[in-house]
Amino acid sequence: MIRFYTAISHARPESVAEAALMFMQRHLGYSYTSMVVGDPAGKDRRLLTVSAGLTVASEWLAAGHSEGFIERAIATGRIVSCGDFASDAHREDTLVRRLPDSTRFLAVLPLKTRNTVIGTLNIGSSRKSGFPLDQLEFLEAAAAGLAASLKSAQWLEKLESDCARLRKECDLQKSALKKSHDELELEVARRTLDIQRLQARLQAENTYLREELAGTHAYGEIIGESPPLKAIIARIQLVAPTSASVLILGESGTGKELIAREIHKRSQRADRPLIKVNCATIPRELYESEFFGHIKGSFTGAISDRLGRFEAADGGTLFLDEVGEIPPGLQGKLLRVLQEGEFERVGEGRTRKVDVRIIAATNKNLTEEVKTGLFREDLYYRLNVFPIEVPPLRAHREDIPQLAAHYMEVVAHRLNRPVPRLTEANLMDLNAHDWPGNVRELQNIIERALILSPQDRLRFDLPRIGGEVAAPVRDFREGAVSSSQSILTDAEIKSLQKRNLLAALIQSGWKIYGSTGAARVLGMKPTTLIERMRRMGIKKPPRPDIS
Repeated sequence: MIRFYTAISHARPESVAEAALMFMQRHLGYSYTSMVVGDPAGKDRRLLTVSAGLTVASEWLAAGHSEGFIERAIATGRIVSCGDFASDAHREDTLVRRLPDSTRFLAVLPLKTRNTVIGTLNIGSSRKSGFPLDQLEFLEAAAAGLAASLKSAQWLEKLESDCARLRKECDLQKSALKKSHDELELEVARRTLDIQRLQARLQAENTYLREELAGTHAYGEIIGESPPLKAIIARIQLVAPTSASVLILGESGTGKELIAREIHKRSQRADRPLIKVNCATIPRELYESEFFGHIKGSFTGAISDRLGRFEAADGGTLFLDEVGEIPPGLQGKLLRVLQEGEFERVGEGRTRKVDVRIIAATNKNLTEEVKTGLFREDLYYRLNVFPIEVPPLRAHREDIPQLAAHYMEVVAHRLNRPVPRLTEANLMDLNAHDWPGNVRELQNIIERALILSPQDRLRFDLPRIGGEVAAPVRDFREGAVSSSQSILTDAEIKSLQKRNLLAALIQSGWKIYGSTGAARVLGMKPTTLIERMRRMGIKKPPRPDIS
């Protein structure tokens, strides 16, 4: 019996009950053995009965009347026995109705643990006299051991159920944590990718801006007061606040890039970068990569991903200098970006969106390029929404004194040289030149003059025009007079004097008195300078409105 309890000590409650019933039926020879097990607090219990000594049948029992044998044994915690099954009171009892005909005596033993009855052990004997005292004591001891085994099995089952529930909850928590972890990793990866894209974009913008800064002209604003320049400023003020494309036309060196910068600076995109592309310096096979970027491995030499100029200028302005040099094969892709704001990097199938304002410049006659088929007509009209034509320097010579004075100060500061004075002879030399290189040539000539000229005496090394230096300038400089050469009129001399005086005032910052004043530079008294300014109608200009 001890080995039996040891064998079933870790089984489930049903298995413990079935094993105990089969043991009693086979080895103890009772005519009837059954067991009632269940939750004492529940209304339903299970009746386990040995069937034909081979199997155990199970059925649910509804709670009966209080006078039933099972209910009495559970309620009192004592053995309930009966040897008279013929009375009306016992005939309908739950157990009596299931007893075999050979049963003459029935004992119902409560299965008790400390303070709880968890069921009953029901034994039927073929003896009418019932059970001997020693058998009854044995059955009580067996019921006590069986109750302990059942209780242990119930606790074990509950523990296993709780463990299974906890494992399930743990699995759910692990699944939820894994899902959260995966979502967090995806979010981190997405944020990391965004940061990498922003870093790449900022790096590209910084690279382009450094390139732009290195190639920026020495001047930072439009210098001059001639009608042609005033007309350009008026057109800049009209188009800058809009998002319209601008086509700047003019000869090389007229300052087309300066016009583009002024438009961008006065636009709503001023806080975003102005990216410049010199279309004349890009190798033909790299145009698409330069404009749209590429991904790593898209072609030989593509060792990493690279942002194109369009992506770097997103939200800002893209300045296409020498736009007439773009190959016809790329003009269609450029037109698509301008129309739809979409492009693909070289080697990448993903379509990217971009918001860029286009300012283009050229020294070519694009109308003729369209006629000859070298430039797409639809692209030309897309770029030429608002044209601005920059006049050559020879068309506004009255601005030469101001430009020369401005460059003189800027270049002298850069070369760490004192600022020399511009004489009337210097201005006559500059005014007589044809300026095929326009403003850029003027800047270069002034820089060369500052390098070559000793101390504060300025000497211009002007290129020859048609093989000779301009006759009036040469004769004025050399003091020669010849009837066969052109002679300046009195009006021309007065105009030249006025421009020279104006240049001295600009160079001195409109300061008249003192060692750095315009009077000292011109070699005259301040009162004489003031009188000449009055006579020539020269007034200090008002401070520009920078609001």
